[in-house]
Amino acid sequence: MELRHLRYFVAVGEEQHYGRAARRLRVAQPALSRQIQDLEDELGFKLFDRLPRGVRLSAAGKLFLEDARRTLQEVNEAADRAARVARGLSGTLRVGFTENASWRGVFPYSFRRFREHQPDAELQLQPAASLEQFEAVRAGRLDAGFINFMPKSDPELDQLRVAIQHIELAVPRRHPLTKLKKTALAGSHGRTVCLVS
Repeated sequence: MELRHLRYFVAVGEEQHYGRAARRLRVAQPALSRQIQDLEDELGFKLFDRLPRGVRLSAAGKLFLEDARRTLQEVNEAADRAARVARGLSGTLRVGFTENASWRGVFPYSFRRFREHQPDAELQLQPAASLEQFEAVRAGRLDAGFINFMPKSDPELDQLRVAIQHIELAVPRRHPLTKLKKTALAGSHGRTVCLVS
């Protein structure tokens, strides 16, 4: 059984007439009749009751018509989805992010915009530290990552600064750190942290 048989059967079933179905399909009526006969032979039962003028679906034909329509619709939808992927309009995007960057700013805005432009794409978000994301992108486990810093220049990766993060350290009044105007946190890779007292 081929998709052509189902398309022909659906047309005849909906038109209840071989001549109208043939015109709708733009095929010769004898060829259409032969294809329906081949389909009935393959199935082993009649899909239509022949009438003096036209045809009427048999009980089995009525049930088969519902399934044939659904099958053709699923095939069309599958072809549409594949075509969208082929044109780059669908698929899966795997993106890492640091959790402290996920609540406001460029991160949620970026994904809202992505959803507007790519509603059919699957978005897989993975929280991870910056270094983990860096390695995951290099290894192909992530397509992109929102990281806090680029550990080193890498010829295989491109980077784009999308935001500058302002970090503040709150300490109690009279804490020894309040005497300092600026300090660098251990492990902050030289980033300056302003103190708020």
